[in-house]
Amino acid sequence: MRYLIDGYNLLHAMGVVPAHAGPAVLEKARRRLLGVLQGAYGEAASEVTVVFDGVSTSRDAVTQTRFKGIHVEFAHRPDEADDVIERLISQETGRRELVVVSDDRRLQRAARQGDCVVMGCLDYLEEIGRQRRFPVRPPDESGEKKPALSKTELHDWLKAFADLEKDPEWKEFSDPYGFGEIEKGIEDL
Repeated sequence: MRYLIDGYNLLHAMGVVPAHAGPAVLEKARRRLLGVLQGAYGEAASEVTVVFDGVSTSRDAVTQTRFKGIHVEFAHRPDEADDVIERLISQETGRRELVVVSDDRRLQRAARQGDCVVMGCLDYLEEIGRQRRFPVRPPDESGEKKPALSKTELHDWLKAFADLEKDPEWKEFSDPYGFGEIEKGIEDL
């Protein structure tokens, strides 16, 4: 499956972006979301496209980039992320293998009309939360399961998310989707 994600819609569903967040908070939120997605998909991250609204009207503004394998697109005025996502749906050749992630009714309707799979943000967050907590790893030669994360991987994740509490513009993160236990993990290190 490939995933086409309405970036800010997903961030708002997570409850981590204040209503009137400034550019610095939005940038940090985008990077954290992309980090979470990359962690959930690993080597399959190239199967994920995230679309965010942009703020620039400049023709020189970046519209596409990659973040650790994830394809990232920015909509620039007069277009919105919804317009870009609808365009990407219409250009998709294997639509039955495309999962569109958004709570936006307009996008859900476009995805259904295009024979894509539709997934609401909360359902999607639960799915990647399960993937992150219980990644499928083959047993080693002794028949025992390998740990879900190595100590190095765990340390890298804890380091990446350690400053969430210290960010004054960041909403408190209640962690209903299994992205947390940061404090506990740091104490354990």
